[in-house]
Amino acid sequence: MTAIFGHHAPVYADAGLPTFPVDTRAKKPRVKRWQETTLRHSRAWARSTELGAADGLGLLMGKRSGIVEIDVDAVGTAWVGAALDHFGDTPVVIQTASRKHKLWYTHNREGRHIRPFNDWPIDVLGEGFSICPPSARDDLETAYRFLHGSLADLDGLPTIREGAFDLRPTRAAEGVLPGMRNNAAWRYAMAMARHCDDVEQLFDDVVTWATAMPDPLPLSELEKCARSAWRYEATGRNFLGLRKPQFSLEDVLMDQLLDQPEAFVLYQIFRRWHGNRQHFAIAPRAMSEAGSPPWSRRRIAMARDVLIERKLIEEVRSPSKEKRQAGLYRLSDRLPTSGHNHYTPAPPTQRPGGH
Repeated sequence: MTAIFGHHAPVYADAGLPTFPVDTRAKKPRVKRWQETTLRHSRAWARSTELGAADGLGLLMGKRSGIVEIDVDAVGTAWVGAALDHFGDTPVVIQTASRKHKLWYTHNREGRHIRPFNDWPIDVLGEGFSICPPSARDDLETAYRFLHGSLADLDGLPTIREGAFDLRPTRAAEGVLPGMRNNAAWRYAMAMARHCDDVEQLFDDVVTWATAMPDPLPLSELEKCARSAWRYEATGRNFLGLRKPQFSLEDVLMDQLLDQPEAFVLYQIFRRWHGNRQHFAIAPRAMSEAGSPPWSRRRIAMARDVLIERKLIEEVRSPSKEKRQAGLYRLSDRLPTSGHNHYTPAPPTQRPGGH
């Protein structure tokens, strides 16, 4: 899989899409001022011996391309289905080299939003760039591909469904009647506690929400609901709204990698054997042949990439196929913190924030 950019940039240019060469593994542009890429630039870079040999194509999201991307940062089809249900159908679905997915829609002034829904592994890319098919990962021996649709379908792309960014974490207060008020207020407080820094902020949120009730509760009752919810939150017992407690570093790591069990196992191996070293080599082929772990080279490489993406390990030296040299890595000093018992949930059965 060579000269991906040289062969395919002209195809994108013919479709009116300016692309630039990227290093697919590092996910970095290989040219400066890529934000100013034009069709003329794309065609010139494609003719360059050096840049045309690049293994990836970067495509500007937003006004330049007319495309906004929903980046589904999870393996498998369950999250793709949830995203399509929430954002609306689209004829263009892309599978990445690491088996994740991208959905393309017509740009409608969306910006760049990383994890706009706290419990969903989804980013909205209305700015910046995205790596597009058929960009290749030589180390994984796989490539980005159009799972559904193609460049020919871009003229018919829909916009993201109206209201997709409206977050309604609980039932509307307008519909809460006497006899339901305390329970509804408490459930709202439990759902919002994860987003608050202290109980006073939570109380303010609950009061604001409750003012829309046909017959609002007294402030004293709302304060009881807020303080009760905060006690659950502060002691790691708030399981409402897709929550799990975190009492140790192991809990934090598990939640960080709950959707990537192979990466979790690989990280534990690195901690066990290399926890006291400044850096260590990761050679997926040699590890596979040694049965440590007993996975294919590709599975080990993909798990390694997840650990890099989530900043659990850091690359000290990139692997070099030409020099037949393994990459060097080290365990990150900046491990994730528990925050308010955040975790990555399983794919939902409802739209984000709904009941």
